[in-house]
Parts: sequence; structure tokens; C-alpha cells
Amino acid sequence: LISALSIFNYSYYYCYKYSPLSCMTCINAQHDTTQLDKFRVRARLTVPKCQMEPIICDRDQDVCVTITMHIGVDHYWIGSGCDKHENFQHIACENVHTLTRNVQIGIVQERRALQRVCVCTTNLCNHIAINQSSILLIFICALIFFVYYNSAS
Repeated sequence: LISALSIFNYSYYYCYKYSPLSCMTCINAQHDTTQLDKFRVRARLTVPKCQMEPIICDRDQDVCVTITMHIGVDHYWIGSGCDKHENFQHIACENVHTLTRNVQIGIVQERRALQRVCVCTTNLCNHIAINQSSILLIFICALIFFVYYNSAS
């Protein structure tokens, strides 16, 4: 029995360790989605979120990434999916200052932008979730309701 358990334990560890990572990526939308190597970019979004779906990474991709950028009045850009850790200097969410460049015939436009870059290493870890302040607000409202309901009884 002990050897059967250790074989199961080893095979579970081996399969988990060597199975490809799964990340979340924005659902493909016609006319505003670009995909490159299991990483999708959605442009022209009116809010900084998108519907997401899981995607299986290539074996050399070891992190999940979500990058959000405000690109103008009511316009956002989101890139999400699989990538390599070597392309990032952090594991977590950070604000990164960047320079964007728009090149058209005879015109080059440059502007500085702030990107929110979130990098993580576990399966499906890069979903766009409710932010911490929303969770706190929901908790406070529930607590007030609970106190009010119990004091009325």
C-alpha cells in the first residue's frame, strides 16, 4: 500500500510539474483582437476588462500575464495570456511607465502611458478579478446589514 501511494504521489507530481501552464486570455473579438504565441491583445475597449477564457500555454511559457493600459478617453487596451518569465522583471502587479508609438505614412506619434502589468505563475492566475476595495465595501455592507438585522430582533 505504501509503495502504491508513493508511486501515485510521484506520478501526480511528475504530471503536475511537467504539464503545460494554463492562463486566462481575453475572448477573441472580431476587428479588435491580435494574437501572438498564446497572448491576445484587445484594443478599443470602453472599460478596463474583457470576457476571458482559458488557454493552454506552450511548454516554454512559464508565466501568465495581464497588461492593462488606458489609451484615451473611454478607451483601454488589454493584453493577456501566456509568456516567458525572462521578459519581465517581477512576479506580481506593477505600474510600468512606457512609451507608445503610432506610425502612419508621414506621421509618427509618441506618448507616454502607464501600464498595469500583472505576472503570475500558477494555473489561471491572471483573471481580471474584483479589486480589493470592492471586496471591502461588500464586506462592510454585509456587516452593517447583519448588525442591523440582529439588533431589530
